[in-house]
Amino acid sequence: MKRLLFIAIAALLLFSCREKEDVVALEQPSGYKEFLDAYRAGKTYYDCTAVPASLRITLEDDIRVVINIEKLLFEDCTLTSPKVVAFDQNDNYMVGGASAGVKRNTSLKDDDAYPFYIYLARNGVHVRLSNGNHLLLKYKAKAVEPTPPTPSPDVKELPVIYLRTDDGKAVSSKVDYKAGSIEIHDPEHKYWDKDVFSARMQIRGRGNSTWDPWGKPKLPYMIKLEEKERIFNLSNDKSWNLLANWVDKSLLRNRVCFELSKILGFSWTPKAVPVEVYFNGQYVGLYDFVEHKKVSAERVNINVDAGDMYFEIESNMDEPVCWETEHGHPMMFKDPEYPTAEQQTFAKQFFKEFEDALWNKEFQKVYDQYIDVDSFINYFIVEEFSKDVDGNLRKSTFLTLTKGGKLEMYHVWDFDISLGNCDYYGDSKQPWEGWWTKTQNMWGWGHGWYYRLFMDPTFTQMVKDRWNAIYPEFKAFYDQIDVMVAEMGDAPIRNHNKWKRLNTYDWPQYKVTGSYQGEVDWLKENYRKRLEWMNTNINAL
Repeated sequence: MKRLLFIAIAALLLFSCREKEDVVALEQPSGYKEFLDAYRAGKTYYDCTAVPASLRITLEDDIRVVINIEKLLFEDCTLTSPKVVAFDQNDNYMVGGASAGVKRNTSLKDDDAYPFYIYLARNGVHVRLSNGNHLLLKYKAKAVEPTPPTPSPDVKELPVIYLRTDDGKAVSSKVDYKAGSIEIHDPEHKYWDKDVFSARMQIRGRGNSTWDPWGKPKLPYMIKLEEKERIFNLSNDKSWNLLANWVDKSLLRNRVCFELSKILGFSWTPKAVPVEVYFNGQYVGLYDFVEHKKVSAERVNINVDAGDMYFEIESNMDEPVCWETEHGHPMMFKDPEYPTAEQQTFAKQFFKEFEDALWNKEFQKVYDQYIDVDSFINYFIVEEFSKDVDGNLRKSTFLTLTKGGKLEMYHVWDFDISLGNCDYYGDSKQPWEGWWTKTQNMWGWGHGWYYRLFMDPTFTQMVKDRWNAIYPEFKAFYDQIDVMVAEMGDAPIRNHNKWKRLNTYDWPQYKVTGSYQGEVDWLKENYRKRLEWMNTNINAL
């Protein structure tokens, strides 16, 4: 019995020694200590390059750290998700389901732990240690002083809008209006012939992800005048929007895509002009002053009193009457805001019959009884071309249904996270590559109206024909982007000097360029490359 006990103890000691040997057997790679020092000092880096056998990191103070990754698991995850890190029943680390050859030991200090998995993401270099810790050395673009553009001598300064609330306080709600006044100065008559315009107004916040009074100090607003006014020679109305373009640092994407909407010939395109804004005496930057989307004679021109309807596809479902269609499209009544029970029943039945027809075996013969096909093609082109992340029939999509008529994609809206300005497509492609609107809706790939419509050869040929008709105009418009920049004069520089965000990541930016010209160049690069990708791939359908 004693002999058996001795053997058991000896075996246990041998196993314990081997376990310790496994923990300390791996030699830390060269450069790890320097990386650890930079991490502890809270430093950031502005450049990281993976070359054979090493990862070269240039810190904010231009000091370079070089980590030997020859024997490590290293991945570039800037366009993909990192592997899942776990551990098996024996406390051995698993990375992506495969053994990492490293045992977990939570008693080790970071100085003594082994960096078994390193991956590069957009926000920095991630290092997983054998003691269970996860280190992140953060990325920050190198500061580049913006170079003010040199406008032509004949460039006029933008109009300036002065907003004042009666109580002198900020707007804190996107539901409740505050009383105030608006004054517009346009002494150079850039858009109309008035030097000064003033009026009483009501003002509130607007937007979904763009409205964040705690995280985004530059806020978008909804303005309602007491009396109608044709401001800047636009439509005659009371309701106007001020778009902040916080995440679109080019300050251009909405207006660029509205111009493409004009080329395509939608029934209505919101008109927008750039303006500089002061709120309660404080300069708040460059905004787009835009016609508010609403039913009126000069905007969404339908007759609601006669039974016409105005809908929005919006996943937030924040209107009083909402529902989801059987094929995953979140619908809301925009006008009438409070439809009768009969109107609700009719609308829901209409969309059901449309989707039933679209998924019918002989759908090619019947779906066009329900939709204005030309408007659906125009919508597809502008949303797919811009690769608007919200444009796959889940958000900010507006349709009308006239009494006895068909569904029409009446106008477009909201392009601040398009044309290369989004990092969460999840398709592992460059921003200018890949289908988006064509292949999916909010249920994911393989769902939605366009996924089904493109199964009809006639619809596909109509898309090709329409694309080839407008392609020369889209191509020619590329040069107008620089014209739009020049027309704003020094206003973009004043805006960015105010907010100082050119070197900062703001969700969901794809790329931080560090300068205003860099933001414009990134927009133009995506425009040019997406144009050619679309031209090649539409004609290959």
